[in-house]
Amino acid sequence: MLKGLFYHFSPGKDIGHGVHLFRLAARLNTLCETGAEFTLLRDSGSYPPKSLWTYGPHIPLCRPAARNITRRQKTILSAFPERGLDFLLTAFFPFGRTACGREILPALKKAKVSGAAIYASVPMPYFSHSEKDLERLFYFAGFYDRIFIHCPPGFDLKYMASAVPFEGRISSARFLEVFKKLKQKICFTGYVVPGVEKSAPKSQGGGFILVHRGGGSTSPDIVTCAILAKERVKSGLPITVVAGPASTAAEMRSWRGLMKKRKVKGVRLLKTADNFFERIADCEICSGTAGGTVYEALYWNKKMVLIPFKGAPKAEHSDQLARSAMLKKLAGAIVLDYDTLTPEGLAGALDKAILAPRPVLEPDPDLFDGASVFARTILEDLCSRR
Repeated sequence: MLKGLFYHFSPGKDIGHGVHLFRLAARLNTLCETGAEFTLLRDSGSYPPKSLWTYGPHIPLCRPAARNITRRQKTILSAFPERGLDFLLTAFFPFGRTACGREILPALKKAKVSGAAIYASVPMPYFSHSEKDLERLFYFAGFYDRIFIHCPPGFDLKYMASAVPFEGRISSARFLEVFKKLKQKICFTGYVVPGVEKSAPKSQGGGFILVHRGGGSTSPDIVTCAILAKERVKSGLPITVVAGPASTAAEMRSWRGLMKKRKVKGVRLLKTADNFFERIADCEICSGTAGGTVYEALYWNKKMVLIPFKGAPKAEHSDQLARSAMLKKLAGAIVLDYDTLTPEGLAGALDKAILAPRPVLEPDPDLFDGASVFARTILEDLCSRR
């Protein structure tokens, strides 16, 4: 039986990386003919809910505070199976979530000594280190056998490199040098999209406009503007707004109160949507932040209006700016600036998108087979190690 340990450091209760891990574990479990048991270690309250982890034990980690590091280290080490571990996989680290370095280091050393493979699952070709911190990145990368980056080669990387100077921590040239230096460890898998069949038809949709703000921890004005934009959208299409799992009860009350006060009709406000992938398939336009959802919209060949999250002063983020630039060029996405977002501006962009032709890009379905490439590569790698 294949034994794997998945580690996800997520003190901010992020959404995207957790969704990736669940999809990857599902595919690996399906392709493993000898049976598999995967243990998931992550911070309490993370998404997706633990009830959906059906591949083995789910072990919550205590609060990620300095005083709890030793306790968290012991929890991670205690999750190693007595009869040996085949692989340890970390989410984003060592390319990001660098605050977990101290607590995961003993596990990396134990896995290396025991002969277990060590893998990283990185959602995009991006790392969070500044130039002066690259030595630390290379130190931790030295433990890893494979670093899986979940995009196709030749797509996101050049856009990430062009956008990263916005953060003021590293140059484009130095950014690309890191990927070149780690080339032998890196495996570009393609995008990780759920339940993809290579012959899947691209839905035309057209029934409604879908607006979202990713996981729901940032960009609240997207929801507010979407509600107020409804009466300004000339098409008359209904709007479904998905605020995101991280949306607070106070936020949801505020938005519902706004809808009631303004007597807004034709807007459906949801906190979460379990069938979000299918909702994208059925919509006319997919609008919102430029996180991992853009790849699902690209798969369904959707018209897009993107409002990328770019962080705050001294905490800038460039990855969504990079995706927006890529989707604007490849699929004709309309890109708006969150700082100047208004209901009128959003409505105008939605009207423009409705009248625009469908994206001309018809990507090869292999671009979205990232979970299968990941799973097959791991199984082949482990087989060669035995």
